[in-house]
Amino acid sequence: MVDFIGGPAGGPPNSRALGTKVTLAGRTAILPNDNVPFVVQRLTMGQINAIPKDRFAVSLIETPLAMAAPGRGGGGRSSGLKFQIKRQARPAKKDGVIRFVRKPPVAIAAEVDGTKQYTAMITLIEQMKQNADSFLDTTLVLSRNQRNNPPEPDSGLFYSPIDDGSMSDCIKKAIAYFFGEKDTCKIYGKEYKPAVFCLLMHDYFIRMHILKNTTRTPFCEYLQKRVLKEEMMFTSRTFTGYANDYKDTEQDFIDSGKLKFNFNVHPEPSGKPLQDAFHEIGHFFHTSGYFKRLREMRNNMKEFMI
Repeated sequence: MVDFIGGPAGGPPNSRALGTKVTLAGRTAILPNDNVPFVVQRLTMGQINAIPKDRFAVSLIETPLAMAAPGRGGGGRSSGLKFQIKRQARPAKKDGVIRFVRKPPVAIAAEVDGTKQYTAMITLIEQMKQNADSFLDTTLVLSRNQRNNPPEPDSGLFYSPIDDGSMSDCIKKAIAYFFGEKDTCKIYGKEYKPAVFCLLMHDYFIRMHILKNTTRTPFCEYLQKRVLKEEMMFTSRTFTGYANDYKDTEQDFIDSGKLKFNFNVHPEPSGKPLQDAFHEIGHFFHTSGYFKRLREMRNNMKEFMI
């Protein structure tokens, strides 16, 4: 019996949706079709390699940190995330498999007896091109909610109704967008290390009043456990060290009365690189799908007669 989740066109994942049953490497598998544009199932590497890569994009979602491919450079006028996912829909990798990780662990490629199975999302390439953002969102949710992963306790960092898992997905998309596979990101011509990027993100969250606990150490621990997981981009000590380096400018960012930012638009270069980077990072989150949903919830709650 094939263990899979299908996705009906225009609808959410549905375990009852049927794709096209085929034989790959001598075993039964399901491939997407016009009615079911993506499926998720457990396959061997032999089956994955047998999938026609001219029609289907394959993603391994078993690894802890789901990411997009290289992000954008400085300037930020176009959607690097959408472009890079579309480009990866073509079989650019030598094995034709897209791996949504910044640095794929060796274990993914290891194949001992051909029986080891991997959780793979198979998507119609045309569907992937048309719905790159929703495709990545689905991949992140599936990676986080695999059946063998027990629910993680609430971090206590965010005010309700912010969900830890959805926020971690949003942060993963931000890291993918800005960093890609690199160890630094470039924003308006200046390079930033992950710790500095996350400090500016933390300042933005404080400014938006979404953090119940604004201290740095719990936030860093949340990033390590829920976002970065096995990928150690920085330690708590490094995070605090960089925070001390930027403490003179931090108050200007977190206090909305000191500096005005319109996060609905990209910043115009001000000659102050750190300020522009803060604005650009805030713009990403402010215009993200998850923050739009949060604003919708906030507006709906204003109408409650309770």
